Amino acid sequence: MTRTRAVAVVLGAALAVASGCAMIRLHRDVTRLEGYALLGGHVSGQPAGAPVVVVLTAGSPPTVVDTYFLPRPGPYFFQVPAGTYRIAAFVDANGDSTYEPATEAAAWYGAASDVVAAPGQRVANLDVRFGGGSGVRLDFPVSATQTGTRSHEDLPAVALGDLIKLDDPRFSEENGKLGLWQPVEFLFKVGGGYFFLQPFDEKKIPVLFVHGAGGEPGYFRDLITHLDQTRFQPWLLYYPSGLGLDATARGAARWMSVLASRYHFKRLVIVAHSMGGVVARATINDMVANGDGGMVELFVSMSTPWNGHSGAAFGADAPVVMPMWTDMAPTSPFLQRLFATPLPSGCPFHLMFSYHGRSLREGRANDGVVELSSELAPAAQQAAARVYGFDEDHMSILASREVSQTLNGILASVSR
Repeated sequence: MTRTRAVAVVLGAALAVASGCAMIRLHRDVTRLEGYALLGGHVSGQPAGAPVVVVLTAGSPPTVVDTYFLPRPGPYFFQVPAGTYRIAAFVDANGDSTYEPATEAAAWYGAASDVVAAPGQRVANLDVRFGGGSGVRLDFPVSATQTGTRSHEDLPAVALGDLIKLDDPRFSEENGKLGLWQPVEFLFKVGGGYFFLQPFDEKKIPVLFVHGAGGEPGYFRDLITHLDQTRFQPWLLYYPSGLGLDATARGAARWMSVLASRYHFKRLVIVAHSMGGVVARATINDMVANGDGGMVELFVSMSTPWNGHSGAAFGADAPVVMPMWTDMAPTSPFLQRLFATPLPSGCPFHLMFSYHGRSLREGRANDGVVELSSELAPAAQQAAARVYGFDEDHMSILASREVSQTLNGILASVSR
């Protein structure tokens, strides 16, 4: 199967011929996902600009299950297995994500109240407020080494700048498909998050590459090869594309805040292909909401289905529904609100589309996978500083020398 054909299957256009085994695996994975709960709230009461670490604990004595870094007071969330938890927070005065009882203020949600999370439940308004000089102290250690790792066996670790090579076995088409059909299995077996191809260099601007549905970071090999690496350093977001896109974007924004705190960079460029453009735009929206949007200086999308994909709508009516299908169905609530949040000031958006089409249902103009009417959705064009068309199909756009030269020309406009 060619990569272009594989992407068409991934987006749902060939759902009708998907194997029974694939649907069984998807059902098992979706059922597993439904066993998780979403906990969320706000942290307040501290001066703006003070970093905060929210801590999720379980058991007695408390064991740290997960941590959430906030560069300043604001919203947080945890997606966790069903269970009973408690939530605390501390002001990370010295920025090391390690709790210092003698010098760093702490607070509990509800005076150390239990939070019971049932499967599939969304528990909101779990707000933590500092203030009053109450002298609250946490009687358990919280270490920076826990950032990105979790002590619960049903919470996967997250890569936060792990060094990797593009030919690493984790970057394979097989694993890209695993992330589509078994997104939870992908997180435990392969592992997602942010990967670096070289050690962090404070003198170079990170360029984050975001793949699409069923994809993997190796798809960007040609673009990365021709990237000016005297000025830019390539970063890779690897994620299971079958998950709901809203959850994927929230997670991507969450862990980007941790990277920013760890490496102290203030500039970021994002280049995304196919559905990755939708994920990237939603991530930027969440970064704006969290106060981190100002670091994004440039956003470039390639062959992105801004108005969804008709195959995803077909998949959304299947007996077993991949979460991504619901979000990628045309006119879905997720897509409808995608452009409601403006891009950060000073962040131009460059839209690249491909039009070398092959036959799709109803014969509409397309690039072999995505209809041009979706690539060129009015809201996307209106948000774009410039629109570029290429006589390439959905996958060949990533290997085009003309596209690479155009991208490098856009990157050259980023101020030194």
